Amino acid sequence: MKSTEFLEREERNVRSLIEMLEHAIERTGNAKDVPPYMLKEIIELLQVYIHGPHKMREDMILTSFRDDSREAPAEECDDIRASLRKYERFLFKVIDAYDLGYHGARAVFARYGGQYVFALRQYIKLENELVIRWVGDREERDKEILKQFRKIKGRVKRYSERGLTRMETLKSELSTVTA
Repeated sequence: MKSTEFLEREERNVRSLIEMLEHAIERTGNAKDVPPYMLKEIIELLQVYIHGPHKMREDMILTSFRDDSREAPAEECDDIRASLRKYERFLFKVIDAYDLGYHGARAVFARYGGQYVFALRQYIKLENELVIRWVGDREERDKEILKQFRKIKGRVKRYSERGLTRMETLKSELSTVTA
């Protein structure tokens, strides 16, 4: 297995959550209800994956770039991550307003939720590009990165497993609500 294949497997969960969020965004954009707790749950799960293992992998790769005196887009990574945090805080406030009965918050959620998804996709793409740039065609480097990725996965295994359980429950609830 290569490090890029490992990333692909790890990102399936994030993509699944993004798809659920996009479905919820579409419904709220069409003035249809989605229970606020589900919206919060999706964003919380995305936070677990993005600000946990993704950040650890990113930090590891950026450190490798610096140690090798190579230029790395650390500032771009920081900017996207800061943007994600701002969107998350804002969306939680919008969801709270929606939960309190302010139905105008649906449209606000749809608009800014879409921007949040765009930023998430940028972040995932950047991580993949970093790995590809770092590994290049060096097989020994790929093996070392894969080893580090597995260590990171081991450190967050408990959180990931809980996240998967929550995600599966949320998927079934969301499909029931939106049917």
